[in-house]
Amino acid sequence: MTEQSSPPPLPLSDEADRPAAWWSWPVIILAVFFIGWSVNLFAPKAMEEIKEEQGMIDAGDLALFKIQSRVIIAAAPLSETDALGSLDELRSYAQNDALVMALALLEDFLGIESLKPLETLDSLSAEATPDTKALIEKSIRLGLTTEERKNLEGELGWFAELAREVEGKAPPAEKKIRLHSMIFLVLASLLFVGVALGVTVGAVLLILQLRAEKMRQLKNRFSPTALPRGVMLESFALYLGIMALGDLGGQFVHPGISYASYIVAVILPFLWPFFRGIEWRHFRRSIGWHRGDGVWREIGAGCVGYLKVMAIASIGIAITVILSAIVGSLAAAGEAGEAGAPVGPQTHPIVGWIYLGDLRERLLCFFLAAVFAPVFEELFFRGALHRWLRGRFGFLASALLTGAIFAALHPQGWLGIPALAAIGVGFSLLRESRDSLIAPMVAHSINNGVLVTMLCIAL
Repeated sequence: MTEQSSPPPLPLSDEADRPAAWWSWPVIILAVFFIGWSVNLFAPKAMEEIKEEQGMIDAGDLALFKIQSRVIIAAAPLSETDALGSLDELRSYAQNDALVMALALLEDFLGIESLKPLETLDSLSAEATPDTKALIEKSIRLGLTTEERKNLEGELGWFAELAREVEGKAPPAEKKIRLHSMIFLVLASLLFVGVALGVTVGAVLLILQLRAEKMRQLKNRFSPTALPRGVMLESFALYLGIMALGDLGGQFVHPGISYASYIVAVILPFLWPFFRGIEWRHFRRSIGWHRGDGVWREIGAGCVGYLKVMAIASIGIAITVILSAIVGSLAAAGEAGEAGAPVGPQTHPIVGWIYLGDLRERLLCFFLAAVFAPVFEELFFRGALHRWLRGRFGFLASALLTGAIFAALHPQGWLGIPALAAIGVGFSLLRESRDSLIAPMVAHSINNGVLVTMLCIAL
């Protein structure tokens, strides 16, 4: 391997070495508490109570239920036993009336003799919507008219397509549903194999990289001593602080404030160095906003580097799975052994947006997840925050802290932090090895883009 070297330093004034302002960490801590704790941990619990009181259903719940239903529909013709086993597992998720109704429609659609969809409806609570229940019972016994199906769709979305046609005939979209479900199962299986292979190759590449670094055959391009640093932490603090204030205003004043704050949050931090007397060219070089060895080589490094990210992410995902199992066991023990819904990270809101959205809205979700988020999250987390931390700590401590803050600000809840933080560590590794942010941006985009694409296919 050829030795790598960091970009040549630019001449800097004394102003570039000024420490970060005193308010930087207080703003960051308060913003992480508000966004990562209050909004992502307290708010979901409050919403669950509201949904229970008002009989509401989160679109994300129906979306995940639909994905699992597609797998069962595709598996049923191949192995009825496996389909029934998966259906038993799916029942554990049906913790509210809407999901129970969706489950009854799925059981009737499968047409397996041992299934009793009308008995499934008996588990509905007293608060279940009588009209919707009556439509499902009619679908199972007699079938629905086109108008009745549209009414049911307003309540249960895609699951209304599983309802029988008049005179007990098969649903009009039965062939389409089975075909799409089979295509999704095949693609999901290929993705699973691809991920397993990617994790294996990524682990090998990661080991080879660490070995080369230890033997001094490879030198990272990132220079921990590069300046400026103090302004980096200030810019990151402004980014988080403005978003936190925007979320606060969006909840208590008007939702538009939240959207407007995102625009301000990605513009003001880039203007801040000017007010601090830092030239843009110095700030840009230090944050990693440069071409490195060339745009195409950096893109290629991001594509290959994503395999290493997958290997690191697998460790965090394993921790999340173990924690979820422990929390689930403790919850079951606290409920005298009663079975409940499986415990795990919360569903990201984008899942519900894709489920409810049309093509235009899905394209917007793809843009936000695969373009907007990778660019600006990498600029501030692996660009600004990682730069400041590396001036004081080693790589591992800096990457873990950056990854932990990155994960805490996502809406998957505390159980999702190990998995998301591990992904963040992988992105920090790419920043460390390449210095340019192009590689981590590309890897971030691949990660989000693949997930959103699979969701669009499934939903």
